[in-house]
Amino acid sequence: MHRGARGAGMDVQGTAAGAARSSVGQWWRSWRARFGLAEVCGTLAAMAGFAIGYRTGGSLLAAAGLATLGEFAGFYGCVGTKAALGAWRVTVHLAGWRRLGAGAWHAVTQQLASCALAEAMDFALIRPASLAGAAWLLLWLPGGIWLGFAVGKAVADVFWYGAEAAARRGLIWSGLA
Repeated sequence: MHRGARGAGMDVQGTAAGAARSSVGQWWRSWRARFGLAEVCGTLAAMAGFAIGYRTGGSLLAAAGLATLGEFAGFYGCVGTKAALGAWRVTVHLAGWRRLGAGAWHAVTQQLASCALAEAMDFALIRPASLAGAAWLLLWLPGGIWLGFAVGKAVADVFWYGAEAAARRGLIWSGLA
């Protein structure tokens, strides 16, 4: 009897662990489908901006500013293209101005609205401060500038994704998404 109870408990724990793994796997696939390519494009553009900004002026502030602009352009170039293609697919039954209006509404509510507030705070303050601050703090280490870039980007991304998730939940509650 004891053996069976313990076995049953193991099954329950095994099922719970399996469900947690499945949930994480589902979250990862969803994140990758929505942001994966955009994150790669944004990161590469941010690295280029950071390198150009630092090499030309030797300024971590200029490097952080150009990295922020580069990341914004790379990330939202990709996100905007995906949103426009998605809007094009769901409005195929419409024509003319109605299609344009419905497509714009779809793109904004399905993809861009949840990013707007997070991006405003990130672009204006969080990302440049994180990039410049972390690079400055780690400047004394060998390769510290790039280590600081990586740490600053990670900090800014954690903030951005947290703010985006909170905004997305708010949009879902409001019925817009």
